[in-house]
Amino acid sequence: MDDWTIQAAKRIKLYRKQRNMPVAVLAERIGKSAAAVYKYESGAIAVDVHTLGRIADALGVAPAHFFAIPQPKAAAPRLPSFLDAGRLYAYYYDGRIRRISKSLLTFAPQSGQWPEAMFYMHLKNFEEPEKARYLYAGSLRSHETVSYFILENLTLPIETLVLQVLHPFQNRITSWGLFMGMSDQPATPMATKMLFSKRLLATKELECYPLAFTKEELRRVRAQNALLLSIRDAQERDMDEPLSPL
Repeated sequence: MDDWTIQAAKRIKLYRKQRNMPVAVLAERIGKSAAAVYKYESGAIAVDVHTLGRIADALGVAPAHFFAIPQPKAAAPRLPSFLDAGRLYAYYYDGRIRRISKSLLTFAPQSGQWPEAMFYMHLKNFEEPEKARYLYAGSLRSHETVSYFILENLTLPIETLVLQVLHPFQNRITSWGLFMGMSDQPATPMATKMLFSKRLLATKELECYPLAFTKEELRRVRAQNALLLSIRDAQERDMDEPLSPL
């Protein structure tokens, strides 16, 4: 088996199981036998392009996401420099479990269109993003000072997630943004601040960032009855950022 066949096989099975979709149901939707689907998922036979497209439609993902995470050199339309790596590492402090949650955001260009995006949330490690607790798919919209990722939860379809990423004024590798989605503990709308980085951050480096809300931020929430995160505040907060550019 070649690498492409192995990658596709593993991810077809992973995405099907994340949707709690029986093999028989997937087989019916793509017009194949259950035995054929088992062979696709084991890598015993390669999936042809036409069938892969039908599987992608049935599972609600782009065909490109059955293979290695894309790392585009450029995207059309033009994206800000902070997004030029095609991926962002995301971190936030989850007070419910009292530890930092790590996630991966990837985006791939399409001809003449805004990039497609995938968000792998709650990772044990970044080496196997497909094993994320939650998987989201959607698209990116970018403006002069901020980019928006609008993502559907493929594990829990009731959730639409929005990530707002502030563009740093300087050539920095980190920036702040907002996470707005649904919590499952308990099931309720939630929003929090999130740190985005162009490269993987070590534990010691993460300690330099106030991932938990500061007293000043909480004071503003009480005073203004709103969660506000300004670009200027985000930049001033990281003036002593100990990281070098890529």
